[in-house]
Amino acid sequence: MDEKIAPHKGDFLSDEQAMKLAIQEAYKGAPFVSPNPLVGCVILDENSKFLSSGYHHKFGEPHAEVDAYTKLSDQELHNAQVFVTLEPCAHEGKTPSCAKALAKMPLKRVIFGLEDPNPLVAGQGAQIIRETGISCLEYDGELKSDLEDTCEVFLKNFREKKTFVAAKVAQSLDGQIALANGESKWITSEGSREFVHELRAWYDAVIVGRKTIETDNPSLNVRHPEIQKENYLIVIDPQGKILNSKKSYKFLEIHKKEKVIFAVQKDVTTDYKTLKFTDLDDLLNQLWNLKIKSVFVEGGARTYSGFLTAGLIDRLHVFTAPVIIGSGDGLSWSEYFSIPALEHKLVLKNVKHKTFSPDQYLTGRLMRD
Repeated sequence: MDEKIAPHKGDFLSDEQAMKLAIQEAYKGAPFVSPNPLVGCVILDENSKFLSSGYHHKFGEPHAEVDAYTKLSDQELHNAQVFVTLEPCAHEGKTPSCAKALAKMPLKRVIFGLEDPNPLVAGQGAQIIRETGISCLEYDGELKSDLEDTCEVFLKNFREKKTFVAAKVAQSLDGQIALANGESKWITSEGSREFVHELRAWYDAVIVGRKTIETDNPSLNVRHPEIQKENYLIVIDPQGKILNSKKSYKFLEIHKKEKVIFAVQKDVTTDYKTLKFTDLDDLLNQLWNLKIKSVFVEGGARTYSGFLTAGLIDRLHVFTAPVIIGSGDGLSWSEYFSIPALEHKLVLKNVKHKTFSPDQYLTGRLMRD
């Protein structure tokens, strides 16, 4: 991933740098803003000197623009330039309209990254600002794909009325996630695993298959020093074997009962919530109806392969450790996925890299070639 921008007040920033910083700011709210979008904001003076930055911290709390401009005096806002990752909101909801607030300020211009995806209000925020004589333009530069990534969950939710699916894979250099006997602790480093806890908090729910529960007995909660959050946990257990088991599992002790959902394909008697599903697409539709806007798939091989085969993964997070396990005694994360010809291969787009020594992390949007 790109090196972070950390300007001091008064430092010069180009338009690209300002929007890049706004994107950087937006991700700070990733664990807490759902179902709202991630939004970041940067304010420069008329000479493009850095004044302040802000982001949407939490659902129901002030938006990014408010977080940025309340750090400044009226004098500092005179002829200021505002860079925000998403069109300022036109509507009044849990918080006042940001567009109306900006329109009342003596600004030079407003640059927004993406138009509001809600067709009922798209363009209205920009129009409110323009009507007061302030220049308000949609950004059209090299960071456009990064802006789409920042807002990807919200965009899919609005455009398709569907739950966003991310998947996390921790693998060896040769693509194995475990030994054939299920042993997998630990392939990747402590640094990688800590970042996984942050990623886990970015999404509304974690999805795992029954075999992962039986083999690893994982906790699957968010354990991060700066994040307090309890996600939904969805266990894909078609035959209800875990519910009928007398074995003690960590996740049942750690997670609140109302946050655990079993996805089954037969009638099961239990105090836990169950969803009877026909296929993964049907399961996601039911999760959408429960207002679960995004899910984080964490294995195992059959679960990954099922989502790959159905073409349901929107984003892939891959952690690769510099070790080789061997396919003879290993288990590939795509073990049960296949394509008839190379023309059907899946490709990562707008790929970003980062090192969690000694592991390499990459992420991108997963698409058909």
